[in-house]
Amino acid sequence: MKKLILLLVFLQIGVCFAQRPNGGRRGNPNAGQATAGREMPKFESIKVAGILEYDAKKVAKKLKIKKNDSIADDVRAHIETYNSKIDKIKTENKDLFEGLDIVVNQNMEAATKNRNRELMQETRKMIEEKLKPVRDDIKTHQDSLDASLETVLSEEQYSKWLDYKESELKKLMPKRRGNDARNRPDNLNGRSGRRRG
Repeated sequence: MKKLILLLVFLQIGVCFAQRPNGGRRGNPNAGQATAGREMPKFESIKVAGILEYDAKKVAKKLKIKKNDSIADDVRAHIETYNSKIDKIKTENKDLFEGLDIVVNQNMEAATKNRNRELMQETRKMIEEKLKPVRDDIKTHQDSLDASLETVLSEEQYSKWLDYKESELKKLMPKRRGNDARNRPDNLNGRSGRRRG
């Protein structure tokens, strides 16, 4: 009788260990669920294109310009001119942005699901091709704004402006995760953050 009970206990233990969760893989049993549950961030072509409108009040506060300063009106006027040009670009390319958002999100979802690197690369190439003219146009207006502000602001204020502009542009970039951080550019110019020595 003892032998029969002992045999049943061993068989029961064997059955329990034979049916491991997660396909019998060792390690974290929830690892498969974590990768399946991780959702890719939604692609937003407006952000990727670098469309950014500045708040004149925030800029004045960052540059420590008072309302009654002689340059306050000039700075506000330059920023409002820039914002109107950017708004015009946004409305002219509204259909492009909406269509690109839909196509890219579908392609990235399918590529991630099927682990299709070719589709991801083709999608990235398509993004670059479609958004390059818009980016070039925005860069022209941004350079124009920088030049006009440089004539009005002091050297210290202009340096603060450049820092503020960079921080605002970084907010547009998608958040980095894990090993992806090595493969993504640090800025809109496509230069890597790593320095070569």
